[in-house]
Amino acid sequence: SNEVTAFFMNKLIEEGKKMVAASPDTLWVFAAGNSASDNDKFPTSPTNIKADNVISVAATYKYDFIAPFSNYGASTVDVAAPGMLINSQIPGNEYLKVSGTSQAAPYVANVAATIKDQNKKLTPKEIKQIILGTVDEKGFLNSKVTTSGIVNLNRATHAEKLSVTMDLGTAI
Repeated sequence: SNEVTAFFMNKLIEEGKKMVAASPDTLWVFAAGNSASDNDKFPTSPTNIKADNVISVAATYKYDFIAPFSNYGASTVDVAAPGMLINSQIPGNEYLKVSGTSQAAPYVANVAATIKDQNKKLTPKEIKQIILGTVDEKGFLNSKVTTSGIVNLNRATHAEKLSVTMDLGTAI
């Protein structure tokens, strides 16, 4: 039943919060899920863990629309990123176009790593603030992700550069 499933998922999320809290120097980037459902109503683990060092990611097709399979959640999914028809390496040094929030999450992790590479002093919380604060807002993401936006590498790295000489909020 939905009630039993929700109970089980909420227990997983509770335990996941302990894992995330035990790793304050890690920025966790979680895929929102691929069942086209609202994570606010139907919790998903680990992506529904809310913490300063967690980013939950929905998938889009380029910058055009939310992927039909992507989970979403106005209060539980932070951002979106391209996750459809992503050219991914497979065994045998070959490539295959694949889709999923598991393709969108590495896009965001790459943005986070790029920011951290350029400014080692930034904390996971600050990197998250930069990523969430520099999205490209899209109307189709209103009420789908908390930021209403798609991650923007150029804006995020520009804000990181500015944060070296000014307050983080002003840089963003």
